[in-house]
Parts: sequence; C-alpha cells; structure tokens
Amino acid sequence: MKVSICIPTYNGEKYLAECLDSCLKQSFSDYEILVVDDGSSDGTISIVKNYQTKDSKIKLYQNEKNLGLVQNWNRCIELAQGEWIKFVFQDDFITSECLQKFWNTIDQRTELIVCKRNFILPPNASEAFKRYYSQEVRTLENTGAQFNQAYLSASEVSRLAVENICLNFIAEPSLAFFKKSLVKRIGPFNPIFAQICDLEFFQRAGSNYGLVYIPEKLCSFRIHDSSTTSTNLDAKAYILSHIEPILLVRQMLYDTAYAEMRKALKSSQLYKLKTYLKVRVYEAYKTSSASSANRESFTKVADKFVEIKNLAHADISTKLGYLLIQLKRKLHS
Repeated sequence: MKVSICIPTYNGEKYLAECLDSCLKQSFSDYEILVVDDGSSDGTISIVKNYQTKDSKIKLYQNEKNLGLVQNWNRCIELAQGEWIKFVFQDDFITSECLQKFWNTIDQRTELIVCKRNFILPPNASEAFKRYYSQEVRTLENTGAQFNQAYLSASEVSRLAVENICLNFIAEPSLAFFKKSLVKRIGPFNPIFAQICDLEFFQRAGSNYGLVYIPEKLCSFRIHDSSTTSTNLDAKAYILSHIEPILLVRQMLYDTAYAEMRKALKSSQLYKLKTYLKVRVYEAYKTSSASSANRESFTKVADKFVEIKNLAHADISTKLGYLLIQLKRKLHS
C-alpha cells in the first residue's frame, strides 16, 4: 500500500460526505481511506458505513473510548497500512489530482511535503476576517523563505521557526503528506499541545529533514465557528496564549528531537529563544493569578518541566522585557 488517507472524525456529519467524495475521486489508485472515529454521537458513523457499501477502499475504526484530538491523529497513523500518510480532516477536501501530485514530488531525500493553503471561509465572514486569511496569516510564501527548486532545507526551516515562533508557517495536517516511518524517528504528534500540535510536529520534522513545497492549492482547509481551531480559541484562551508558546520554545531549546535545529542555529538565534522563554514564562506566571484554572495550568507545567519552574521568578532584565512587551501591545491595540 503506497498511501493512507487518514480521516480522524468526531461529530463530523456536516461536511463528511464532501470530504469522502473528494478522497474517492483521486486519479492516483494505490491508496486506502482510513476513518478513525473518536466517539461521535451524530450521523458520522452512518455516513461512513453507507460509503463503505460503495467502495472497499474505506475502512472504519471506532475507538473504544474518546482519545482526544491529538491521540486520535496518532491512532490513525498506527492503523495506517500505507508507506505515506495523507491526513484529510472531516471538514476539508482535496482535489482529484492531490495524491498523484504529491506522489510525483517524492525523491530520495523527501520525508515531508506540504502544498499551498486554500482556506474555505464562511459565507458571512467579515472583511477583516477575509483579509486576515488572505493577507495576514503566516504562510511559507510570506516568510521570506529561500526555496531551492521547491525544497526547503532543515537549516532554513530551523531559521524560520525562530523568526515565526508559534506561528504556523508550514501547514495544517490536511495540507501535508509525510512518510509513516518518519514518526518512528522523530516521534508522533505531541498531546501536550492543544492548538499548535500540527505546527510542532511539522516543525520538528522539517528541522530534521527539510520539506518539499508544492505551490498549488491541492487541499482546502475549512474555517468555521465549530472547527477545532475556533473552539480551542474560545475555550482555552490562557493555555493557547501563554502555556503553549513556552512549551514549544522549551522543546526547541531542550528536547532531543530538536538537537539538529539547535546545531543549525546561530548563537544570536539561540539567545533569542532563551530570552523569549524567560519573558514568556514570567508573563504566564504573572497572568496565572487571574483565575484558579490558570494557576492550575501553570503549576502543572512548571512541576513537569524544571526549565519552566526555574524561570517563574524572573530577574530584573526579564521583568523589564515583560514591561516592554506590555507597552508594545498597548501601542498596537
């Protein structure tokens, strides 16, 4: 089996048929469609079973208990029989040439391929909302990345990661194509992240092996009120704005999977990461006093990672850096 299209589902009946239709219309032939459901209570399972009667490519797995978003992604990878993984989320869809064009791009050095973003916005989206996704959201095209025949080296990915901390400059999972064996070498998606789990994984992969970029919109990523992105932003504001950034930078500075990144970075770039971590940990500590839930979230992370715990009580320069950030935010608000 060459490719596994992985569709992790949870109450996805609204757009699932469109997603499955796009996956079944591929010009490429050697692939399976793996639907892994995480306890849906709507019509998701019925829709999948109905499609199974039409095409034997579709395989359905139902988790015995709810694993949560990231662990369900990892479950998809575990169950996949393909040499390559192509995620397509239940809200998204792909072009009929998608798999074939990804496959044609593979060479001996390829581990990760991503394509150009195509955001599907709600019809009632405001002009500001549209402008953000069309002009302001970080993408590989607007990072100033230096491409060599559509290949971005591991050192270039590392540089971009430092210049765009916590900004998803690479891709959402529905826009990516990667070797299953890559997971054995760098590890799976990390469940400590709720929102930037995809950025962290692809950044980890790219900083070790580089990536290939296809400047075509082969996959469409839907943005809507009930999407995971929107739900996370509403329900986990403190964690997303304070905890996840410090967890990501801690990984970059100390995790063994980022050893190649650290080798590739200049001393000034490493200094930037260390300074960022100091200031943002202090900020997370200061703002955790706003509620008991915030305090619990910060304490949990500080108890788990000694590097974070040691930075909670900042020195004078770190406190000054925090005050400067606060002032800058006020000037731009």
